[in-house]
Amino acid sequence: MKKLLIISNDKLYFKKKKIYSDYNDTINIIEGLAKKNILYFISRSSYKRGIYVAKIKKIFQLKIQELRSFDFQKKKILMISITPFNFFVFLLISFFHKRIDGFVLLRSDGFKEYNKKYGILGKKLYELFFNAILKKFYPIIVSKSLTGIESFNYHNILPSEINEIWKKNIKKPNLSIANLLYLGRIKKEKGIFSLLKLTKSLTIKYKLNIVGANKTQSYKGFKIKYYKETSNINKIIQYYDQNNIFVLPSYTEGSPKVILESLSRFRPVIIFTEIKHVKSKWKGVFVSKRNSNNFQKTINHILKNYKKIQIEMKKNKIPTKNQFQKRLVDIIK
Repeated sequence: MKKLLIISNDKLYFKKKKIYSDYNDTINIIEGLAKKNILYFISRSSYKRGIYVAKIKKIFQLKIQELRSFDFQKKKILMISITPFNFFVFLLISFFHKRIDGFVLLRSDGFKEYNKKYGILGKKLYELFFNAILKKFYPIIVSKSLTGIESFNYHNILPSEINEIWKKNIKKPNLSIANLLYLGRIKKEKGIFSLLKLTKSLTIKYKLNIVGANKTQSYKGFKIKYYKETSNINKIIQYYDQNNIFVLPSYTEGSPKVILESLSRFRPVIIFTEIKHVKSKWKGVFVSKRNSNNFQKTINHILKNYKKIQIEMKKNKIPTKNQFQKRLVDIIK
């Protein structure tokens, strides 16, 4: 088995032969790589268990001060995303070890994300990180549309967490009103506050269910309802089935897994022009302008043509979790 050092900005909690995280995509990556590699970790530490867990036979957790004496010979590195913490670790490794062999997995467009969160200075800072790391690490990308990637050779990968459970017992949707679903983090760059603003001006009957909040709440006569984040797949599937349109209002995305999840349950998806590239070849994904009029037109179009859209969606060939993990292992190998 190969030896692989994983650098992760995500807070990981280690307990015996288990690793916990609040991010399922990180656990998905770890599970896949653990099948063919002996894993070492350098990450931000968590003092509480995340909601997602990976079971691994052997876990080697490193401290920052151990990087100087760590033997990188015959070991590869995988950096998961470019962040200030990951860049700091990269600088330390580069300073103490001249020859390192590694990859960096780019899960989103950092240039756009840092610009949205911190403005032009944030974008310039990310550019510094990006150029330094990609001089030494080979990029693995989830989308060819990522800013700056055209100057580099890279591997393509399509993240997925879809297994057989997602294809079973598809429920018929209630089409009497627009039942909208958002599932994700409650953060500015995810566009959730923009979505809330858009729904205020809708003149059609609708309900908006938001999954990913810290607590359950209802507002506006139950038009908007918040649900806690969950790792239970059956419960997540239930959220998709109880609604008829999934809305992804993000300003920046690489290859969002929620699109594959929604399409697997034959629920159409609305995205906005900022991330129109994620529509790709998928049947059932609709691009709206970020204004209430166009958003409402898109909703009405979907509801009026729902059966036709679902027939088209059957043509989608959705990648599976196993295919994603195998592809990642093959790239690293």
